[in-house]
Amino acid sequence: MNYKHDKDKVIKKGMELFWAKGYHNLGVAEICRETGMTKGAFYNAFKSKENYLNSTIESYGNLISDHLEKRLTNSKLKAFDKLLFLYKELLDAQTKNKHIGCFVNNTMSEMGALNASIASATSDQFNKFLNTIEPTVREAQKDKDLCNTINSKLLTEIIHTTFFGLLTRSKSTKTSGSTVMTTFLNTLKNRKYERN
Repeated sequence: MNYKHDKDKVIKKGMELFWAKGYHNLGVAEICRETGMTKGAFYNAFKSKENYLNSTIESYGNLISDHLEKRLTNSKLKAFDKLLFLYKELLDAQTKNKHIGCFVNNTMSEMGALNASIASATSDQFNKFLNTIEPTVREAQKDKDLCNTINSKLLTEIIHTTFFGLLTRSKSTKTSGSTVMTTFLNTLKNRKYERN
């Protein structure tokens, strides 16, 4: 199939390719073969493999941010329970997805220390995820279900960074890590207000 007239399809295909192979194991020739683009069309549209990757990272980040927002706003659960359910669902999905991980996390792990542009692109998307999750963390703190001795932005980063670590570990252990995440979130409960 020739994708050259549909940039969104080319970016989606690139996301799949980079996700499966990583940056270093994917060449422009394979990208062109898989998308039906000529090298000239590829470089005209994206300028470089790095820019192409950054476009796929942004597209993936938008998809995930939308998913997170839907999961966290379309529920009648209390905020803390929304967080428990969200992370359990995301980690359990890894088993179904052959432990492929998160595209942003994978790219951050592979390229974050090697390429400033890619590091910036993955960091921007990670921050977008945090900004989507933080209102729910703040609400859980307001509900006195999460500790409030740490501000909600930092607490969200601690929670989501732990999740990214579990995604990475899940790839090597072939386990979901959802029990570890649930235990971790429960350790952050505001013990002062718990009932016996």
